[in-house]
Amino acid sequence: MNGKNKTLLIIAIIFMAFNLRSPITGVGSLISIIKTQLNLSASSSGIITTIPLIAFAVVSPFVSKLSQKYGSGHLMFYALIFMAVGIGIRSFAGTAGLFIGTAIIGIGIAVGNVMIPSIIKSEFPLRIGMITGIFTTSMSIFAGISSGISVPLSEDVGLGWKDALAIWLVLVIVTMLIWLFQWNLQLKGKNQFANDSPKKNVYKSSIAWYVALYMGIQSLLYYCFVAWLPTILQAKGINVEIAGYYASAYQIVAIPASFVVPLLAVRRKNQKLVTGTISCIYAVSIFMFLIANSTMIIVVSVLLCGLCSGGCISLAMSFIGLRSSGAGEAAKLSGMAQSLGYTLAAIGPFIIGSVFDLFHSWNIPLTGLIIMVICLLIVGNKAGEDVTI
Repeated sequence: MNGKNKTLLIIAIIFMAFNLRSPITGVGSLISIIKTQLNLSASSSGIITTIPLIAFAVVSPFVSKLSQKYGSGHLMFYALIFMAVGIGIRSFAGTAGLFIGTAIIGIGIAVGNVMIPSIIKSEFPLRIGMITGIFTTSMSIFAGISSGISVPLSEDVGLGWKDALAIWLVLVIVTMLIWLFQWNLQLKGKNQFANDSPKKNVYKSSIAWYVALYMGIQSLLYYCFVAWLPTILQAKGINVEIAGYYASAYQIVAIPASFVVPLLAVRRKNQKLVTGTISCIYAVSIFMFLIANSTMIIVVSVLLCGLCSGGCISLAMSFIGLRSSGAGEAAKLSGMAQSLGYTLAAIGPFIIGSVFDLFHSWNIPLTGLIIMVICLLIVGNKAGEDVTI
């Protein structure tokens, strides 16, 4: 692939990244409005943000096989079609459509989640840190935009929550046009998957399991915040619109960490120090948020949590390339890590909502998140070892 084509591919990766969070992060900011209009319980509301994670978990193991059958370029385009259809159904097919459309969106996003790290490994093997940083930074930018503009579009502009979520269909269509230029994209090497040693079963690799658990725990933390941060902020006395801005800030401050952390990670023999530092800051930040009794402490803790979240997701994506020895192997590890990882992550928002329904307090759910960060510290120490599958 020449320089011009690589530039076009980077643009395609960036636009795909724009679509891998924005269609679902806006739901978190609007969840109280959706809950009220549809008369949903907190646990039922949590299911809305859990559905995409279930889709990620179910679909991810099959993506590498689908890539072999249809080709990477074809598969990515089909994924965007799923996103477009899902967004339409979610907004315009009634209450049932809210859940069904969200599931379809999740299927499309799952393909992008798995394929992008393997495409980076295939086409940019010497620039994994930089391209992964660009990819995760792009995700964070539009995740933040989605969180920040959803409530104003719904309430101030008067679109309502359905049209505020449907607006992301425009971005998906633009991205489809860009990926048409990558229609014939294949993972590098005609027999890339065949060349991977059959003895290398990722499910029998301990490092693969640590990568999967790291992916899962950081995803659980991220999606719990996406789903419930605005609601928790409202419980602390912040109005719904300002809470939406705080949720947007949580996403936006992840941007510098998303870009810098992979660059730091690939320059080290192992990533233990990086994972340990991020986890310690994360735990302190959530504890600050738990005990916060002033706006200043709330703001600082939310911003620190956002920084840590950005560092964790970019590091998790980097692990897929760093812990594999080829693009085909990276696709298999990506599928495994994201399937098992999102299986764990899927239970997070639902459990958080259920625990709140039971105790009518956010203190216990937040304490649980601190415990999960401690688990992230332990798992990250193993996933950061300088070994490959």
